[in-house]
Amino acid sequence: MEQFGRFFTEFKSSATRIETLDIYTVEEERENLDLYLKGAPLPPARNQEWAANIRSCVAEGKYMGRVHIIDHTLTPYLQFEIDWYYAINGAAGEDIRFIHRENVPDLVYTDTWLFDEKTVLDLSYNTNGELLYVNHNEDPERLDQAIAAWREFHRRSFTLAELLATIRASELPIPGR
Repeated sequence: MEQFGRFFTEFKSSATRIETLDIYTVEEERENLDLYLKGAPLPPARNQEWAANIRSCVAEGKYMGRVHIIDHTLTPYLQFEIDWYYAINGAAGEDIRFIHRENVPDLVYTDTWLFDEKTVLDLSYNTNGELLYVNHNEDPERLDQAIAAWREFHRRSFTLAELLATIRASELPIPGR
């Protein structure tokens, strides 16, 4: 995991992510997710370290962005992620985007981090959204697939601001609200 973390500070121009799941089970998020589901306010120091990294990278002219595949009904986890993480990351300069599942391009993709359009890290999860492993995939064909997927996902996606406007207009159902 230490080596994985270095990619986020050592990339030169871009760090991009495709997220495919409705829920990610991350031990470090468990307490915050429980607080969120109970209606607690956002902890003041939440996500400060990651947001500081985003601000620093963006200030250096680097691009950080992600596209998350979503359904028209958000899971409680996705609402948590949007409210407690994406809002902070977006304010720090990360380009947070979404694509509806029916608009996903018909090409090879996985949950992936792509750094500088040179380094592919494929992430594998179990059915509960728990990370099983990170594969630093050095196959040139996989790099081409990852670049093509990122570019097409980004082209077809919409912004966090557009998603929030839709949510506020109550056109996108949210369970439990």
